[in-house]
Amino acid sequence: MRRPTVPIAALSIALAACGAPPETAPPAGAGAIALVGAQLIDGTGADPIPDAVVIVQDGRITAAGTRADTGVPAGADVIDATGQTVIPGLVETHAHYNGETERVPGQYRTQLYFGVTTSRSIGSDPPDKVALALDARAGRIPGPRMYTAGLGFSHQDNGFPPGRPVNRPETEEEARALVRGLADEQVHFVKMWVDMAPAAPTRITPEMRTAVVEEALAHDLVPVAHIGFAEDFYQLANLGVRDFLHTVRDTEPDQEFIDRCREIDCVFSPTLTNIHAGWYWAEHPEALDDPEVRAAFEPEALARWSDPDVRAEVLDDPGLADRKARLENAITWVKQVADSGVPVAVGTDSGASSFNVPMGWGTHHELEIYVGGGLTPMQALVAATRTGAELLSGGVADYGTLQPGKMADLILLDADPLADITNTRAIARVMQGGAWLDRPSMLPAR
Repeated sequence: MRRPTVPIAALSIALAACGAPPETAPPAGAGAIALVGAQLIDGTGADPIPDAVVIVQDGRITAAGTRADTGVPAGADVIDATGQTVIPGLVETHAHYNGETERVPGQYRTQLYFGVTTSRSIGSDPPDKVALALDARAGRIPGPRMYTAGLGFSHQDNGFPPGRPVNRPETEEEARALVRGLADEQVHFVKMWVDMAPAAPTRITPEMRTAVVEEALAHDLVPVAHIGFAEDFYQLANLGVRDFLHTVRDTEPDQEFIDRCREIDCVFSPTLTNIHAGWYWAEHPEALDDPEVRAAFEPEALARWSDPDVRAEVLDDPGLADRKARLENAITWVKQVADSGVPVAVGTDSGASSFNVPMGWGTHHELEIYVGGGLTPMQALVAATRTGAELLSGGVADYGTLQPGKMADLILLDADPLADITNTRAIARVMQGGAWLDRPSMLPAR
C-alpha cells in the first residue's frame, strides 16, 4: 500500500516541534557582489561619486552610492575597486553584422570584450542573422543584448546602399507585405535608407516611406531612418519617426529644426566614426599595432589597411579634403544639437560593408570624437549609456544606468574617463547581467 505524501512544509513544522535543529539560513548577501571604493559614474549625468559602493545581486543593481550611505550585506563577495572607475555597459545603436553568418557570433563576442553590452543591428540582417540576434538577446549564445531591424528598405533602382541585399519594393503594397514579414520574424525596428549614393542618386519615395512607417507602427515596430537632408527629416517626423541615423548635412540646425526635434522627442545616432575610419588608419598606421584593434578587425579590412600602398592611395585621394570637411561639419552639427538639448546616442556603423570600423573599438572611438568636438566626457558617456538605452527600449530601459533595480551591466576601468575619454578602453573587467565575462576568451587571434 502506498504511503500518503506528507507536504514538505508540514514535515518541517513537525520536525521543528520535535526539537530538530532548523537549517542554517544563508547569509543575507549570499551571491551578492560588492564593488567597493571605485569612482561611480552611473550614466544619468549626475556628478560622479568617489569611494562608492555598488551592490549586485540576482543580475541587478540593488544599491549604489557613497560608502557612508551604502552598506555591504554580510556574505557578499567584496571586490576592492579602490582607484578604479565603474561605468554602465556601453550601448551601440548602429551596427551591422556583415559577412558570412558564421562570423556573427565572433562579432558579438568582440563587442562584449570592449564592454558593449547592448547593440542594435540596423538593416542588414536576413532571417538567419535575425535568429542569431534573438538567440543572443535570450542568452542562448554570448553576445550583447541584441536588437535587430532585419533587412531594411531602400529605393528599388539600386538606392543607397547600392548593391546591398536589402528590401527594394516596387509598390507600396509590396512594402507593407515585407514589413509584415519582418513582424513575423520578431524584429524590433524597421530601417529605411532615405539617402542617395553619388553613383545612384535615387531616394526612396515619400509615398513608399509612408507605407513602410504606417505598417511598422501598425505592428508595434519602431521605424528608423538613415537621413541626410532636412526635408526628409520633416516629412518623416510628421509620419511618426523619432529615431534618426547620421546627421542632416544640407543645413545647420536652426531654431525651427531644434523646436521640432524637441516637440517629437527624437534622438540622433550620428555615426561619426564611420566617416573618420575612411582615412583614420591611413593617417595612424601605428594604431594597427594595437593587438586589441587587430583582433577586432575583420581579416580583409586588417589586410587592406596594413598595406602601405592602400594607405598612400587614401592619403593621395583628391577628395580627402572634402571628406574631412564633411566630418568637421558633422561634428559641429552634433555639438549644436546636443547643446540645444536634443539627445544624441552613440551609433558608429560598426561592421558596415567596408569593415573600416572594428566592432567594439568603434564605440569607444565615437566617444573620443564627441569629446574632441566639444562635448564633455560626461555628455559622451551619457550618450553611450542612458540615451542609447532609452532609445532602444522605447524610453523605459532597465539597463544603461547603474541605479537600484537596473540590470547589472557594467565596466570596471583602471583609469578615469572624465580625465581622458580614451580611458574607457582601460577595461579591467566587464559584467553583463550580474556575471563577470571571461574577456580573454572573447577576442580571436589575428
